[in-house]
Amino acid sequence: MITQSSDHYLFQFFDNYVIVEAKEDVEVDNKIVERNLKIIFNHFDGKDFILISHRKNRYTVKSGAYNSRLMKKVRALAIVSEDGLMREKAIVEQTHFDQSFAFFDNLEDAIGWAESFFPNRG
Repeated sequence: MITQSSDHYLFQFFDNYVIVEAKEDVEVDNKIVERNLKIIFNHFDGKDFILISHRKNRYTVKSGAYNSRLMKKVRALAIVSEDGLMREKAIVEQTHFDQSFAFFDNLEDAIGWAESFFPNRG
C-alpha cells in the first residue's frame, strides 16, 4: 500500500484500487474532483482501477462534481459508510455516474468487490 494526501483527500493505493477519504468539512466540486483524479490516474499510469470512497468524515459533494471528464474514465465506484443519510446522498450521486456503482456498510466488503473486478491481477 502507498499512501498520499492532497489538500482535500487522503489516498491509499493498492494494486487494483484506491481508497479515498475526504477531509472533514470539504466541499467537493468539479475542480477538486478533477485535481484529485489526476493524482489517482498518474499513480495507476493507464491501468484500470476501482475507486472506493470511504466516507468517514462529514463533507459535501456539490452538484456538478461528477461532471469531471476524468470521472467518466473511472471503471467503478464504491461508496462506504455506515451513515443512513450518506446512503441517501449516494443514491442521488449514483444517477450521475454511468459506470458500475455500489454502496457498502464496511470497507472489507467494498475491497472484496473491487478485487473481484481484476481477479488475475495481483
